[in-house]
Amino acid sequence: MKLNRLLLLLPILLIAAACASRAAYPPPQPYPPPTGQQPPDTQTPPPAVPEPSPPDNVPAPPRTAAEVSGPAVVALMSRAEQRAQGGDLDSAAASLERALDLEPRNPFVYQRLAAMRLQQGQPQQGEALARKANSLAGENPYLRSGNWRLIAKARSVQGDSVGASSASSRADYYQSQGQQLNSGRR
Repeated sequence: MKLNRLLLLLPILLIAAACASRAAYPPPQPYPPPTGQQPPDTQTPPPAVPEPSPPDNVPAPPRTAAEVSGPAVVALMSRAEQRAQGGDLDSAAASLERALDLEPRNPFVYQRLAAMRLQQGQPQQGEALARKANSLAGENPYLRSGNWRLIAKARSVQGDSVGASSASSRADYYQSQGQQLNSGRR
């Protein structure tokens, strides 16, 4: 008789235990987009409210590669510029790629290589490199503005006028942030 009661109570206890254990776990999160796809650039733009200017003792973000790069990278970037001006874009790009071998986290080199790829008629690579430069730029508004301008140009070349407009808006935002930094340091 007791065994029958236990067998009747067992399913009820199992259901109650299952319900109690579900409450302990957070709800499932949405999956990230499949590899190779990026979410669209339709996120809300950064706020238009100006941030207070930084105190005078905070160093300004670097504006040129020479401020943050080693001498070998500066030399390779200079060589790339000379070769590009001479019309040898492939050799110029190769010099920039060697610079990346030396300093793989240098956003200035990625930015220059992105511009080079656009000059070579490779807008998809140019955009990807400008995005990489942005991922390494930190809070540097000068770099970010330039990168978003490259992205806008790449999207325009590819016929994506909406994406180009969105990228131009972001470039304008970061340019205004850089101007605020400049005015706060005078």
